[in-house]
Amino acid sequence: MMKKIIALAFSVLLAGGMATAQHHGNCGNCPNHGKHQAQKCDNQQPKVNADGVDMAVVRAFPTVKNVKKVEKWTEVYDAGKNLLGYVVYSKPASDGIKGYAGETPLLIAFDKKMVILGVWLLPNKETPKFVQRVESTGYFDSWNGLTVKKALKKDVDAVSGATFTSRAVAQSLQAALKQL
Repeated sequence: MMKKIIALAFSVLLAGGMATAQHHGNCGNCPNHGKHQAQKCDNQQPKVNADGVDMAVVRAFPTVKNVKKVEKWTEVYDAGKNLLGYVVYSKPASDGIKGYAGETPLLIAFDKKMVILGVWLLPNKETPKFVQRVESTGYFDSWNGLTVKKALKKDVDAVSGATFTSRAVAQSLQAALKQL
């Protein structure tokens, strides 16, 4: 029962509908402040949900109950053991690809047909205002609806005012997709 209450609280928090007593206001880096922004508030936000699933995966698949690592991707399942899709982490393929202040690790979510559902920036050291600028342009959504093959061919322009960050995101995504 307690696990269900905790899981429900996390899902409400992720939906951005509620601030908690622990939450520290508009930090600009928590899932509460933007769909794709990095989780820099490690002491404030959980890294896994009550089922032990990475919160980045939960953001991509809110009904996830279990995950299974298979080769270069992770299979994502619901409570009924139905396959929801897949996730791929850009690391270690993107190691060494740096934006303005450091690496830009990503989580890439796919549906069951390996079509990209979304791209999320994982915890990083990028300057929050650059991440916000990239996020506000819809940059992370540029690859949604594409297969791996089409995404690898897609040329996405850098975001003005956040060139290093946006280029690093594109390069990290490319590195992750090339390993599939």
